[in-house]
Amino acid sequence: MPTRVKESSLFAPGKLVQCVSDIYSSPPIDGDADTTRITGGTVGVIISGPQPDVGYPEHYKVQFLKNIIWWVRHNEIEPYLN
Repeated sequence: MPTRVKESSLFAPGKLVQCVSDIYSSPPIDGDADTTRITGGTVGVIISGPQPDVGYPEHYKVQFLKNIIWWVRHNEIEPYLN
């Protein structure tokens, strides 16, 4: 029996994701001098996908908790399914 199924990406803008492990940065993240890492398991929402024209061909722009906006690679995040 046929069913109607709509395919969607788990890494599309608006989808919830979480860090697979700690993400470190040498410059302070989002201008906060005390923040140089995002703790593994931190939840965020994808703002935009890869943008090769601005230098991020393999990164997703994610807004994590505490309003931290950061570019991450697909292997640094996973879908948040809880």
